[in-house]
Amino acid sequence: MGRKLYRTLLQDRRLEWSMDISKVLRKHEFFRIDILTTPLYRSLMADESRGIKVERKHGERFRRALVDLKAFDPGRKICSDGSHIYLPVRQLSEQAAEKLRMIGDFAVVNFGFQPEEMILTPEDILGFRPSFEIVGDIAMIEDLEEGEAERVASALMSSSKSIKTVIAPISDVEGEYRTRRYRHVAGEERTTTTHKEHGLRYRIDLEGAYFTPRLGTERLRIASLVGPTDVVLDMFAGVGPFSILMAKRCRWVVAMDKNPVAVQYLRENARLNKVENIDILEGDANEIALRYQNAADHVIMNLPHSASLFLPAAIGAAKPGGIVHYYCIAPEDDLYRDELLIREAAEKMSAGIEVLCESIVRSYAPHRLNVVIDFRVKKL
Repeated sequence: MGRKLYRTLLQDRRLEWSMDISKVLRKHEFFRIDILTTPLYRSLMADESRGIKVERKHGERFRRALVDLKAFDPGRKICSDGSHIYLPVRQLSEQAAEKLRMIGDFAVVNFGFQPEEMILTPEDILGFRPSFEIVGDIAMIEDLEEGEAERVASALMSSSKSIKTVIAPISDVEGEYRTRRYRHVAGEERTTTTHKEHGLRYRIDLEGAYFTPRLGTERLRIASLVGPTDVVLDMFAGVGPFSILMAKRCRWVVAMDKNPVAVQYLRENARLNKVENIDILEGDANEIALRYQNAADHVIMNLPHSASLFLPAAIGAAKPGGIVHYYCIAPEDDLYRDELLIREAAEKMSAGIEVLCESIVRSYAPHRLNVVIDFRVKKL
């Protein structure tokens, strides 16, 4: 019944559009609109716009092609009648049409595509762009004045169903375990979540161990440098976002951290991601690294506030020709000043260095940035 009505009503598109849709239905002696015909009813009531009609089996290939050609109209909803897909287009040049014909047959049609529902952004709701980070289903916002933080939290949760909790930091990164304290602002009262990054999952307690999603791109950059036979030493592993990603690409990882909560989650995350080629050690990196002299192809030093204190241990653990990835916080007018500290540490160990890369990782505070210095260790 539904498909028959669909075909009949399509033919009746030539009727005067001032005619009430109920008159069209009564003309053909159909007195109800069932589940199958509801999408058509809505499309008939919508404004007509240009689209293409393709066989259902080719629908996704045509959609991707339209997106690549910048011809797909994301403001309109895709529709289907069971055997065919109707894809909304903005415009379709003859050159674009030729490329589409390489996929299969299609017909250009005018169709009553329903508009996509507009999703308001936090900026739309608030009138300004709030500063926030999302870890798993938790949003971390700035600790604003009373009432303002709650308003930002409400806007975030209204615009994203995936956000279940909003918290605000009430301290900087502090203590030997590099943790922060937060206050609950909205949603579920918790600081634990599961964060997804590069196809991996990480269980995290944001108050128990430091984590930022803003290093995701940097973690992927380091992973791209790691080879399948390499050994990686992660001196400040935290919950494992560097270590576990590296373990998926190298022969072995030695991951260490002084924070027992971080080590607990690191072990859990290794199991969660089915990583077995990893040694997980709790303790001071300066002491643990002594066990791995000349062992590592890559040494990761993601302790930006005090990594310089661990340079001798890192240089000692690197193989001749091994690479150290050193992170620090630096003023914008002297970004790579720690290169001098690196050279001095190497000279004291009768070693040399070759700087391979110096770049900004992210902004950290006004006029202060998180930078990375990659250097190769040359040992006599």
